[in-house]
Amino acid sequence: MNNELQKKYDFACELAKKAGAIAKDYQDQLLKGNLEIDVKGHQDFVSDADRETERYIRNQIEATYPEDGFLGEESGATAESCAGVWVVDPIDGTTNFLRKQSAWCVSIAYVVNGEPVMGVIYDPSLDELFHALQGEGAYLNDRLIEVYQGSEAFVGLVNLGYSPKMPLENYLNTMQRLLNQGIEHRRHGSAALGLAHVAAGRFDGYREDFINAWDIMAGVVILREAKADVTAKQIEGGYAIQASIPALTALLAG
Repeated sequence: MNNELQKKYDFACELAKKAGAIAKDYQDQLLKGNLEIDVKGHQDFVSDADRETERYIRNQIEATYPEDGFLGEESGATAESCAGVWVVDPIDGTTNFLRKQSAWCVSIAYVVNGEPVMGVIYDPSLDELFHALQGEGAYLNDRLIEVYQGSEAFVGLVNLGYSPKMPLENYLNTMQRLLNQGIEHRRHGSAALGLAHVAAGRFDGYREDFINAWDIMAGVVILREAKADVTAKQIEGGYAIQASIPALTALLAG
């Protein structure tokens, strides 16, 4: 194992937990009405919590690994041409966060020459850390996780994401295809957490036809290490993501 990469992995795990604690403190301030919220677009929100949590993560990375690049949802990119780039979503599931719900997380990935090699997703509400380093397996806290490898999904449950940048018909067709096979679906509003839950066996699959890099890079590593089938196809402005147990790959793809 590359010792420097292991150090960055350990650093990312600790950083995600510290950032999660900061974000959780901000969520607690919602009860007091002390959080400023802005609208970025239709059903797309950003708050002081997003900005300050990302600023904390970015400052820690730049102080510790100044040679690396950074790509964050709120502050954009610096030196993306670097061989190593940290890809960060400080609060994935902002709408859930702002409604005082628990389905949100901190997502941190490290990408080398365009390939994600480590991923950390922290759920502060449940104190669950999903993490993986390429070639070393996927973990939920200290427990090794792996997706179901059987040929049938006996109680199928899939998480579907939707983006208004893609035709609604695509989403509805996927939903119909699943329902026709007796497979249930959910949409809980955090792609990163949804991907982590596939790796942990809580869902059998995840699909979203348009999504940003910071939403999926950490999850891609975790899913690959959990032996899921993963396809992250680069499209104009983002990605199309599908991840599932092997038994559902063909059906989910359509």
